[in-house]
Amino acid sequence: DDIFVADETAEVDNPRESYIVVAERPPMKQFLSPNYIFLAIFFAFHQSRNIWVLTTTRDFLAFLGDDETGNRYLKIFTLLTPASVLGLPFVDVVLHKYGYGAGLAVVNLLAISQGIVQVSSTNLNVQIIGFVFYSFYRCFLFSVSFSCLPAFMSGEVVGRGYGFLILGGGLLCLINIPLSNVAVKQLGGNFFIPNLFYLLACVPCFFCCYVISRGFKKEKSQELARLRQSKMISAG
Repeated sequence: DDIFVADETAEVDNPRESYIVVAERPPMKQFLSPNYIFLAIFFAFHQSRNIWVLTTTRDFLAFLGDDETGNRYLKIFTLLTPASVLGLPFVDVVLHKYGYGAGLAVVNLLAISQGIVQVSSTNLNVQIIGFVFYSFYRCFLFSVSFSCLPAFMSGEVVGRGYGFLILGGGLLCLINIPLSNVAVKQLGGNFFIPNLFYLLACVPCFFCCYVISRGFKKEKSQELARLRQSKMISAG
């Protein structure tokens, strides 16, 4: 929960009784802050989804007929994946203009866009559109998530914060094992149901974006309160 010394609605002219910014809390309470918890949930899910796409695209495209083309579309996917760096200027614009909550929402929107392409069409040419979405998705996922963390955590815990994010993503990736087994062994190589699962699971992630955005607004409000208090003291 958010930490308050007194009331959340405390007036800005008494900042000592208002919201305590995450970076000034004890290390454990920083990890238990809504910002960190929901960022960890968000990143773990999307890292699992990212690995799912990377490891199953070969079989997914084969089911759609890519083997008959000499794996042409797999080659296109492989070439487009590192092109994700082209999304960095867009990341910068989104973060500076709209904030981290919006940046994470863009991650989710790109994941949903690619997921819709995956489940709605068996045309390999249409899948190229999904490859483009995926490239930008990877760029936004790692750039926004990793730049978000030091924006609210203190320097002494941010390293451990990164470690826990990656650990959570790695553990959640284990669900990809039964999902791939279902697709290959029970569905005859048809990845529609697992892909649909990941598509639908993106929707609750918007709540994570909302909570994180709300948390940053509280952080900014406290900073403004302190600045106003400082000016009042200087003027006095």
